[in-house]
Amino acid sequence: MAPPTLPTSLSPHVCILASPDVQQVLEGAGLPPLPEILQCFSPLPQITTRTTSLTSVPHASFALRFSDVVEIEDAVHEDEEHRAGRMMDWMGSRISERCQRWVDMLETQAADGGKMWRDRTPWWEEVKRCVEGDHIPSSSEGWNHPVSLILAVTTTAANPLQALQDLTTRAFDFPPWVDLTSMRYFLIIHPSNAPLADPIAEALFNAVKKQYGLHSFLLPLHLPTDPLPAPVPVPALPPRLPVNPSLHSPPRTPQPSRPGTNTISPAPTPPPHPASPMPSSSRPPPLTLTNKPTDVPPPSPTVYTGSTLRLTQDDIQQIGRFVREFVTMSLIPWMEKCVVEWNENYSSSRRLPSRLFSSTRRLFGASSAASSPATPTHGSSPSVSSVTSRFTHGPNSSVSSIASVTSISTMGGGSVNQQRRLAEFATILGDYKLAISVWETLRKEGRGGSDVLPLLSAPSPALSLHADHALSTLRGPQPRQGTPFEVPAHAQYRALAYAVRWEAGIDRQDFLSSTLEGERWLVKAASSAEEPPTAILYAHAAFLSEIKGARRKAAYWYLVAAEKLEKTGIKPLAMYFFRKAHNLYRDPPPKELSPSFWESEDRSPTQWEGFSAVLPAIEHELGRLLYTTGDTASAVQFFLGLLRPAVHHGLQLHPTQAGNGAISPLLPQPSRDKVYLEDFRVAFKHFKTTEGDAWKKLNLQLPITFCQPKQTRIRSPGDAIEGDSAVWETLEEDWSAFWSTRGKEKLGKSGKAAVNETFWVDVALRNPLDVEVILSRLTVSVREASAKDAESNPDFVEVEVIDDIVLGPKDTRTIPVAVKCTQPATLVVTHTVFEFFSLLPATESLAVRGRRLNDTPLQRQGKVYAPDVLIKIEVEEAGQRLHAHFVDDRHLTLAQGEYKHQRVWLTNSGTRPIKELWVLAGEDDELCFDASSGDSTASSSSPPKTEVVQSSNSLAPRQPYPISLEAIHSAPELSPGEEVQLPFILHAAHHGEKDLCLLFVFREAEGTAFHSARVTRRYEVKPIMQVSTSARPSASGEQMYIVNVEVENVTGSSNIEVKQVSTMSASWECTPMLVPSPVLVPPHQIANFSLGARPWSSGKGASETREFVNRKLKAVLQEDPVDPSEPPALDLTCTHVAPVRRNASYLDTNIVPLHTPATRHFIHCGRRTMTAQATAASHPDIPARLHRSIFPLYNPSTVDIVLFWELPAQKRAGHILLQGPTLGAGHAALREIVRGAQNMKVKRSMYAETVRERAAILEAVQACEWNREDDPVAVFVHDGTVVEHDFRQGRVLPCHVPVAFTFRNLSLTHPARVTLKLAESPESDPSDPLLPPPYAGRLTHRKVLKPTETYTAHAKLWASRPGCYALESWTAEIEVGEPSDAEDSAVVPWRSRQLRYLQRPRAGERPCVTVVDVGRLA
Repeated sequence: MAPPTLPTSLSPHVCILASPDVQQVLEGAGLPPLPEILQCFSPLPQITTRTTSLTSVPHASFALRFSDVVEIEDAVHEDEEHRAGRMMDWMGSRISERCQRWVDMLETQAADGGKMWRDRTPWWEEVKRCVEGDHIPSSSEGWNHPVSLILAVTTTAANPLQALQDLTTRAFDFPPWVDLTSMRYFLIIHPSNAPLADPIAEALFNAVKKQYGLHSFLLPLHLPTDPLPAPVPVPALPPRLPVNPSLHSPPRTPQPSRPGTNTISPAPTPPPHPASPMPSSSRPPPLTLTNKPTDVPPPSPTVYTGSTLRLTQDDIQQIGRFVREFVTMSLIPWMEKCVVEWNENYSSSRRLPSRLFSSTRRLFGASSAASSPATPTHGSSPSVSSVTSRFTHGPNSSVSSIASVTSISTMGGGSVNQQRRLAEFATILGDYKLAISVWETLRKEGRGGSDVLPLLSAPSPALSLHADHALSTLRGPQPRQGTPFEVPAHAQYRALAYAVRWEAGIDRQDFLSSTLEGERWLVKAASSAEEPPTAILYAHAAFLSEIKGARRKAAYWYLVAAEKLEKTGIKPLAMYFFRKAHNLYRDPPPKELSPSFWESEDRSPTQWEGFSAVLPAIEHELGRLLYTTGDTASAVQFFLGLLRPAVHHGLQLHPTQAGNGAISPLLPQPSRDKVYLEDFRVAFKHFKTTEGDAWKKLNLQLPITFCQPKQTRIRSPGDAIEGDSAVWETLEEDWSAFWSTRGKEKLGKSGKAAVNETFWVDVALRNPLDVEVILSRLTVSVREASAKDAESNPDFVEVEVIDDIVLGPKDTRTIPVAVKCTQPATLVVTHTVFEFFSLLPATESLAVRGRRLNDTPLQRQGKVYAPDVLIKIEVEEAGQRLHAHFVDDRHLTLAQGEYKHQRVWLTNSGTRPIKELWVLAGEDDELCFDASSGDSTASSSSPPKTEVVQSSNSLAPRQPYPISLEAIHSAPELSPGEEVQLPFILHAAHHGEKDLCLLFVFREAEGTAFHSARVTRRYEVKPIMQVSTSARPSASGEQMYIVNVEVENVTGSSNIEVKQVSTMSASWECTPMLVPSPVLVPPHQIANFSLGARPWSSGKGASETREFVNRKLKAVLQEDPVDPSEPPALDLTCTHVAPVRRNASYLDTNIVPLHTPATRHFIHCGRRTMTAQATAASHPDIPARLHRSIFPLYNPSTVDIVLFWELPAQKRAGHILLQGPTLGAGHAALREIVRGAQNMKVKRSMYAETVRERAAILEAVQACEWNREDDPVAVFVHDGTVVEHDFRQGRVLPCHVPVAFTFRNLSLTHPARVTLKLAESPESDPSDPLLPPPYAGRLTHRKVLKPTETYTAHAKLWASRPGCYALESWTAEIEVGEPSDAEDSAVVPWRSRQLRYLQRPRAGERPCVTVVDVGRLA
C-alpha cells in the first residue's frame, strides 16, 4: 500500500515569538509577518524520517504550520463552543460572499468547455482551506498544540542578546490543558541594512549557540527597499478565523532565572478558569524596542497584499535553507527522540504486570496524579517539574545533548496525554505501524483515535465503523423520540474537520469504492445541522456521487444541500444546487433494451420525463428563488412549467398531518397545483406590469391542454345533443342497407348547416389540474377548407366569444360556441383560442392524428400516419330542413314493461315541402307508430281465451317505419313552416338509464336525396316486479307438465294488479289449474299461478323449424356457405288466464288479445331482443349477420309467458315478456351432424386462430339448446295406500298389497323402452322407521312407450306384519328409440337411438304404503 498523504491540518504546528524589531524590519521591506513568510515555504519536498525500528521513511512533501504565539494566546482562552460557532458562521459568511463569483465562474467554464473544475469544486476547496487553516489548540486533540517555539530577533535591535533574553523570559498564557511539550529554536535575522557587520553578526550567532544551544540559526537577508524587488507569486495562505477582539490574556510578570541557568519560568499557572469567551485578565503588554539606533530607517508604508512576496532570489534561497535545516536538523530529530522515549513508556505500561496494577487501581481507586501520563521536556537536569519547565530548555540543550525525556503529567481537563502525543508524532513521522497500534489502544479506551485510523489503515469495511464511531462519539446520545435535536457547534465543527481530513487524506479511488463509500461519511458528518458548511458537506457528497456514477443519489444530496443553503440565505449557490439536482433527475438512466421493445411499446428511447415526484418541487423552489432575486422572466417560465397534471403514486410522499401532529391515512394528499398556479399568477402579473410587452418575447406556452379534440363535434339545429355517436352511425347504416334494395338515392350527411342558420361547435374541455381555473374569451378559429393559408374567421363567418368559463378541479364540460355563416361554404374548425386567467393567450389545435398506415412495406417498417383529421362542416342553402323535439321534455321515469304515450313535434324549417317521412329507432327500443292501433288494453268484447298467432319466426332486424303524413296531418305533405305532432307508444322493456334515439329520414319527392334529423330523450326504467317460471312433469293424464309462474312485487309502496297471464308456444298448450280470480300483489309479496301444459300439434312450422336449424348448422360445421333463406313461419297457440269478475247477471273477463298490432309488435320486438342476445352469447364465433339465416325467433319447445300488469293507484299499465321453460324431452338432434363434423377431414390452416375458432363453433353447437338431451320417461310411484288386514292368531296368511308404477314418455317425437326391475329381498336397516318392500310376484316389467304415451305397471307386496313399507329398491332402465311413421309399433322393428338412462328412487322422496292390523282393533 502506498504511504498515506496526511492532510495539512495534521502537520507540526510551529509557534513564533518575534521581537518588535522583526516586525519593523519586515514591514519596512513590504513583507508580511514572519509566520506568513515561513508558511510560504511549506511543504518541504523530499524529507526523510525514521521509525522506532530505525527504518527510513521518505516523504514526498512535509508540511508545516507557522503561527504567531500571541495569536494563539489570545484565541486559546475563548470557549471552544463559542469559537466553533464563530468558526461555522465565519465560513458561512465567506461562502456567502464568494458563491456568486463561483457560480459565474463555473457557468462560464461550462460554456467554454474548461476542465479546471471537473474533479473539484470551489466551495469545497474554500471549506477545506478554512478547516486546514485552523491552528488554535483544542482540548480534545493535540494536532494544533505547539510542537516547536521559534524565538526570532534581528540584528537591527540595539541589543540582540538582550532582546533574545527578553523573549526567553516571557511568560506564556496558556490554559493547563495545552500540552507545552515543544522544542525551542532561536532565529537571528541579519538584514543587509543592519548596523552590525557580518563578522559581528557571526560572533553574535556563536554566542547565542553557546548560551542557548545548537537549535539556532543566523538568517542573512538583503531586503532591498529602493527599489523593492519584483513580487514573486507564492501559494495563497490558508484563511484563519479572526481573533475575537474582546479576548485578552492575563498579565504575567517575568520571574528571575534560577542560579546557574539562563532559563526563566513563567508565573505560576492560575487555576483553570470557567469556559467563557471573556477571560478574567488581560494579556501582558507587547514588547517594545529599546535603544533603537538612529540610523535605522523608518518602516516603509508599503502594505502587504498577499499572494506575492517582494523578495530577491538570494533571500528566498536563504529562507528556504533555514526552513529545511530547521526541519531536518532540529524538529524531526527531536520528534523522533520523543517517539522513542514515549514508546518505551507506552510499551512498559502495556506489559502484563503494569496492566494488572492498572486494573487494580481502576478497581480499588488511585489518585489521578499518580497514574496520569507524562509530558517531555529538554534540559541538562534529568527531571524538571511541569510548572517550571514550560517552554524552557537548559543551557546545553541541543539535538546531540538530549539526555532524557522525563514523564510528568499534563495539568487541566484536556484529553491530550502522552499516548495521544505519541500517536500524533508517530503519524507525522510516518511510523504508521506504531501509530496504528497506539490509536487502536486509545480507541479501545474511549479516548479518540477512530477519526485517524481511516487515514492510516488499508481500505476495509472496518474503516466505515471507525468513521461512524468517531462521529457518534462527538454527538453523544440522542433522544429516541422524533423531537428535533440540535447538534452543538463544537460537535458540528469537529465532524466537519473529520470529513475534510478523510476526504483529503484517503485516495479518492479508495474513498469512493464500494468498500468505503466515503461519500456517505460526509453525509453522516453533516447530520441534520442547518449551517452552510454542513450544506457544503452534502454538496460535496453529491459531487463525489456524481463522479462515481450514482446520479440519483447525487441529485438527492444536491437537493438537501440546496434546501439548507436556502434556509441560510445563500441563494446563488442554492439555485446552482437546485439546477444540478434538476438536471440529474431529468437525465434518463441508461437502459440497454432491445430496439424491438421500444417499437412494441410505441415509445421513443429518448422519451424521458424524469422523476415526476421530485422535479415539481425542485422547479417550484427554483422559481421562487429566481423571483426573489429579480429574475422574474425565468421564474415565470418555471412556474408555468409546473402546471402539469399530477402523477399519483402508490406511495404517499407527503402524508397529511392530522390533529396533534399525527398522520391521518384517511385524508387525501393535498394538491400542489393551487400553490403553483397562485405563484404563476403573481409572478406573471408583476412581470407584465414592470416589463410591459417583454413577455411576448418569451414565447410562453401552456404545458397542459384543456380541449379534447376527439370529443369536440359540430352540432346543427336538427341534431341531438345527447346520444351515442355509434348509435347514430348504426341507424344511418341500417337505413342505407334498407334503401339499397329499393333505390339509389343516398342519405345526405347529417350535420350540415344552413346559410344564416346558427350551428354550434361543442368544445369538450377538461381541467387536468386539481385546482379551479378560469378560461377567458374562449372562441374557435374557423377557415375555409379550400383556402389553407387564409386567415382564420373570414368575413362571412361570425364566431361567438365566451367571456369566462370556470372549470373545477378535474372537471369536464362541453361548451357550445355559436357559429353563423352567411354563404354556402365548407368550413374547417382548426383551433380553440382562449386566455388563461385573462393573462396568457393560448391556442390549442383541434386536429386529431390520422390513422397509422400499413399499406406499403415502407409504411409497415416505420411509423407513417395519415394526415390529421380536422373538424369540417358544410354550409348549404336552407332547402330540406326538419327540426324535431319532444312535446314534453321533462325527466321521464317509467316502470319496467310500462306503456308510455309520447309525441314529437316536427317542424319544416326549410324552403321546400316534405312529402316522404321515415323513422328509425334503436335496436333495443320498442316503439309503435301505428296511430290506428290504439292502446294495448283489454278488449271491450269477449275474445276467446285461446288464439293462434302466426309469427314470421325471423331474427331479421326491424325495418324503418314509414310515417303517413295524411294520417297525422291535414295534407299529404308538410309545407315550409308547418308543424305536426307524431304520436307513438313507448314500451319500457329493459330497466336502467336509456337514451331514446330517433332518426327521421325525409325528402321532397321520389328521385331526390334523403335528409335526416335527430332527436333524443333520456329516460329511466325501474323494475317493479320479479317474474320467474318453473316446470315439472305431471302424473295426471290431462296434462304432461305443470308450469308455475311466480310474481314478486319489488316496489316499496305500490300494489300491483296482475291483469292477465298469457302463454305462447308452438308445441304446448297451457290451461289454468284453478279458476282465475283477481290478483293484487302487495309490496314485497309473492303471487303464484299454476298452469297445466299438454302437447299441441295443430299448428304449422314446428318440425320445419327444427329441420331448418339442423340443415343450417350442418352447413356451418361443414364450412359450406350458408344460404340467405330465413326460417319458416310458425303458428303459436296462445292461452290467456284472466281473472273473472262476477257481476250481477254474468261473468266478466277482460282479456287482452295478442293479435292486436301494438301488442303483437311489442312481443315480437321483445322476443327478437332476447333471442338475439342469447344467440350472440351462445355462438360468439358465428358472425352476427348470419344469425337470421341460421336460427329462428322461437324454439318450438319453449313456452313464453306474457304478464300484463297494472298499478291502479297510478293508472299505469304494461306487460312483461319472459322466456319460460323448455318442455318435452330432447334427443340430441344434432348428434350425427356433430359426429360427422368431428370425423370430417378438414382443411389444414396455417393460422392457429382458425383452428381454435372451428373448435369453438363445434363446442357451441354441441352445447346449444337445439342439441339438448333429456331422459324422456317420468316415473311416478303411487303412494299413500292404506291396506287393512287381520293378523290374529290362526290367520297368519300374509297380506297382498297392490303397488302401481306409472311411466310417462315426455317426448313428442321418439318412443322409449322401459324396463322396471324390483328387488326380490331388499336389505333392511334396523334404525329405519320404514320397512323394506318385500316385492312378490312379477319382479320385471317391460313396455315400449309411444311419444306422449302413459303406462302403469302393477306389482304387489307380501306384507307379513303391519307397518309402513317404503316403495324403494327398484330401478328403471330407459332406452330411446328412433321415431317411426307407422301407427302400430309392433309391425316396425325396434331401432335404438343409443340413448340409455337409468332411474332410481329420487333422494328425499320416500313413497310408502301402510298395512294396518285390524285384528287388534276388534
